[in-house]
Amino acid sequence: MSATPRLSVVIPARNALRWLPGAIASLGGRADIEVLVVDDGSTDGTGDYLRSIARSDSRIRPLASGGEGPAAARNRGIEAAQAPLIAFLDADDRWRRGKIAAQLELHRLYPDLAFSFTDHRRFAEDGAALAGGLARCAAFAARHAMRREGFVLDRDAQAQIYAEPVVATSTVMASTALLRAVGGFNEQLRRAEDWDLWLHLAACGPVGCLPQPLSDRLVRVIDPDGHETWLRRVARRQVAEAYAAPARMLDQDAPRACRSNQLALEADGAALAGRRMQAALLRLSAFASQPRRETARAAALDLFRGRQPALAQRGA
Repeated sequence: MSATPRLSVVIPARNALRWLPGAIASLGGRADIEVLVVDDGSTDGTGDYLRSIARSDSRIRPLASGGEGPAAARNRGIEAAQAPLIAFLDADDRWRRGKIAAQLELHRLYPDLAFSFTDHRRFAEDGAALAGGLARCAAFAARHAMRREGFVLDRDAQAQIYAEPVVATSTVMASTALLRAVGGFNEQLRRAEDWDLWLHLAACGPVGCLPQPLSDRLVRVIDPDGHETWLRRVARRQVAEAYAAPARMLDQDAPRACRSNQLALEADGAALAGRRMQAALLRLSAFASQPRRETARAAALDLFRGRQPALAQRGA
């Protein structure tokens, strides 16, 4: 590793040894980065693995936190970072070739950026490709359809990030100084702390975007009726309420779009778990909040797929 790294990569890891080697490998062999892997109270041998690879790769800096969750783990990385820019990578995600170079160049061209993000691809645990990242955000995709190279969002960037889930954590690169100035991730939020931080940063400075899919995101199945889903719903609602007023000042339709897209996120989770009828009902609620052809089409598809098992049983 060079004496002064250009980029600090922060990877929180809790019992993620199954995916962590792939995440680290996806960074490539650049010598001008440091890799801060924060073992968040793992019991699967993550700590031993990190100490082992650190002996042969001087870029790796193992850190530890006490199992307080990803917000605290990422904040531990922010505190230890030596580079002027920090990029976040979840242990079960991957970066694609060229991401680091392209995003560093965007920050070189626009040194005042608070943070930047890229498009990404989404995959299920069985490797099946899911609907793409920015393509799922209809308004953002339509507004920036002609963009092919990196660009800076307009002055209503906070409203765009509020209205639709355009920012995935493993695509973000941000100013280290600004991250520290705002206090990093809100550790009181056990979920949605990333969305909260991107909204906060968007109020502090310009936001850049690379419309190329430069990250792969793993989407795990979560019980739509389980405790984790409830926690996420509550946290998202809390963040949505906190930023509703400033978002509305930038775009009066942003809160309505936000409500619709939050329901769509829950519908995606239900569909991934095989709860097609539940997904359809959630999409119909999203349509009622903000009528869109894409939402109606997705609801109809969920209804059709949800009826297939029943039809198959009748024919048996």
